[in-house]
Amino acid sequence: MNIQILVNALVIIVLVGWMGLHQVNWRPVEIARMWRGPLVLGVIGVVTLANGNDLGNLSTFDVGVLVFEIVVSLAVGAIMGAMAKFRPITAAGVAMAHDDSGATLESRTGWWGFALWVGFIALRIGVDVGAGAMGSQIASSTAVILILLAANRAARSAVFAARIGRLSTVSA
Repeated sequence: MNIQILVNALVIIVLVGWMGLHQVNWRPVEIARMWRGPLVLGVIGVVTLANGNDLGNLSTFDVGVLVFEIVVSLAVGAIMGAMAKFRPITAAGVAMAHDDSGATLESRTGWWGFALWVGFIALRIGVDVGAGAMGSQIASSTAVILILLAANRAARSAVFAARIGRLSTVSA
């Protein structure tokens, strides 16, 4: 077992746990803050990928796998954004105008969102194993995992922003 597999396994375990908590618990919706995570993860992923040794040896298959995974990641993020539930922020059951961050709504996707996230991770692992067995140079890289997570969170944030924009115009 090489160190790359162990790092990927650790990243996946941490992400599944972290995302699981975010899916089932109500969290304040701060659109500006929601964009920071995908931006940081995307930049780190792209820089790591660009500095990798295998980038010069990419095949058409590698690019195809990467494009497929990004499309799936964007789709899952958009679905998660669409299935999210919103409610006014409450404190001990009493509706508040906003929390300390200025957020007026909170959201969660619940257990279905968590199940979708676990399904996405399972698909990611399957593609990683299959593409690696077929000779992919980058399918198992941590950089790709970060890029896919960034794409997923960006799509979710875009759908959240659109939905909240519609909620604001309807309630105005």
